[in-house]
Amino acid sequence: VHSVPSLQSSNDPEVFELFCHYQTVVHRDSDPFFGEIGGPETSHSDEYARTKEMCPSPGFLDVDAVYCDLSEDRRNVIKKVYLKFYRFLCETPVKQDKDKGSFELTDGYDIHIPNGTFHQHYRLSTTKDGVDGPIIAVSVIDLLPQCLSSVYSFYDPILSSRLELGKYTALREIEFVSRRRASKLYSRCRWYHLGFYVHNNPKMTYKSSFRPSQLLCPVYKQWVDFDAGRRRLEEESPVRHCCALDKPAGSPNANNSKPSSFRVDDLLLDVGNCIVSVGLLNAEGRGIIDSAIQEFVAEVGEDISHKFVVALH
Repeated sequence: VHSVPSLQSSNDPEVFELFCHYQTVVHRDSDPFFGEIGGPETSHSDEYARTKEMCPSPGFLDVDAVYCDLSEDRRNVIKKVYLKFYRFLCETPVKQDKDKGSFELTDGYDIHIPNGTFHQHYRLSTTKDGVDGPIIAVSVIDLLPQCLSSVYSFYDPILSSRLELGKYTALREIEFVSRRRASKLYSRCRWYHLGFYVHNNPKMTYKSSFRPSQLLCPVYKQWVDFDAGRRRLEEESPVRHCCALDKPAGSPNANNSKPSSFRVDDLLLDVGNCIVSVGLLNAEGRGIIDSAIQEFVAEVGEDISHKFVVALH
């Protein structure tokens, strides 16, 4: 496994092609290399060209050069998907400290790399520290002073049916944090973040298998034991699974006291073509949505309702 800066890995056709294969098989996205070609893709081609011009070299894949044997229409489809890949997993606000760190592998781990956003390339190689084999998985990470944040992973779906590469990459990231923390240079790095947890999303359930773990309360910004947080989601918000996970002593909403700043009129609604507040509706509009709004506030709670835009269908 070798860590590569995201704006360097973004220029690797092998990484991009693995991403496309994963998205096609696992998420049922259209295959840009073999799927149907719809209408003209000139707008995406123009957007690709503008982004490529602004991108720092060599961080942007030259689709026309790499896939010159394909038709122009096919290359335009590939450019559209590449833009999605680049913006999703390569662009980053995290600055890499180029004057510190080392990419040297020690016992298979490059724990002394600098902080930044990286693609960790998992290869089938002939030696433990080699990087000469084909890529079978990529994990995207943000490496920060106090934590490793797991952004995304994609891998060969066929191999993963036996090897469970998604879980393996997560376990190896946990080991990476443990080894990095043990080093003198990065001893502050001690946390592993798995990102968002959506309780009723089957694709998120794997995150609950890593223990011990905690959930961040979206209201009070306190870390809560995972099992305690999950019980509260199921008990307090059985439909939407969204509520405060903790009621710390002295908090504005402790002991069921209502925060004085809460007003139903301030809630935002997505009515299809614009966003409006409840207070802007006339009496007829309020009559139509009032029961739904009251039910939403009762379940989610006043302390977090104001953070939402409620979509009406």
